[in-house]
Amino acid sequence: MKPLDSITGQNQARRVLLAAVESRRLAHAYIFAGPEGSGRLTSALDLARVLMCSEEENGFCGHCTQCRQISAFSHPDVRLTIPVLKSTSPDDIIEKLNARAEDGITPIRFSGNTYISIEQVRALEGRLSKKSYTGKGYVEIILDAHLMGREAANAMLKTLEEPPAGTLLVLVTSRLRNLLPTVRSRAHTVRFGRLPSCSVKEVLLSRGVEMEKAEQLSMVADGCPGRALELSREEIRGSEESMELFSHLVSGESGTMELSALAAEKAREHGREGLLKLCSDMISLAHDVRRARAGLLPLINSSLPSAETCDDMMLTCLIERMDKCMVRLKANVSPVMAFSAALAGAAPGNRR
Repeated sequence: MKPLDSITGQNQARRVLLAAVESRRLAHAYIFAGPEGSGRLTSALDLARVLMCSEEENGFCGHCTQCRQISAFSHPDVRLTIPVLKSTSPDDIIEKLNARAEDGITPIRFSGNTYISIEQVRALEGRLSKKSYTGKGYVEIILDAHLMGREAANAMLKTLEEPPAGTLLVLVTSRLRNLLPTVRSRAHTVRFGRLPSCSVKEVLLSRGVEMEKAEQLSMVADGCPGRALELSREEIRGSEESMELFSHLVSGESGTMELSALAAEKAREHGREGLLKLCSDMISLAHDVRRARAGLLPLINSSLPSAETCDDMMLTCLIERMDKCMVRLKANVSPVMAFSAALAGAAPGNRR
């Protein structure tokens, strides 16, 4: 199997990496940049299999000991560094990795104000200072690399500039601009984009999702197959709370102060993860209301809130604001601040 053959739609990324592999001119460091769920980690693991596979040249077999260990996140020379909390234990990390290895879907991410510490960077450097177990070098993958603090990022610079021979570093990020310029300048950036809904549907069908559900999910996954696969395990119809909030918001009855108070109440009640789900429900409602206004059947919600006072411009604004709120929540912005800005920005009188 060739690099990225398991990734649907990322043709530009595939061409860049395949050319580098076939010409034996892989860079020592890459940044895989793109939205969450676009195949960045899967691609990094595929690249690791290419370098470590004992059965195929310029590709990987998927069934040798090396490939199986990489799939199980247990290969001694292919390691992941992930953002953690101060309270995160090694067992917590192992649990996340095992869940991802089992289903290929579970995000390797902890809730809360996570970060990559200078201690983690020093541990990475310590591993690279020793001879690899297999004699084929090391592959180090850093997830959500934009969550490196300045101290940790500066500590990485020497390794990025002069890594030990046979080392491949892959920094995975959804927020390229949040990486220090000095980090970006020392690695080759490979961009992963959003896919058309037909490509997302293809991924879902290949994973055993029924046709009708695949069509629905491909329309609301924002071009990210990983997000669609996550949603395929959830019940995603809008909750009664999200419909009430939607109706309240589009009515225009509340001013900025009232919306800020409402956002603070929701943040206290739900926390970061609950607000992410609420934003997702609001987005699906807005999409379905827009379809209903165009005379089409809703994709997700069997019942819809009254939306007589809203127009397409407001629905688009609402979708954009909730999407931006989700980005901010995942970037550890204060839930109250992120949700307050979303509600205030989506209110009829505040559209810009």
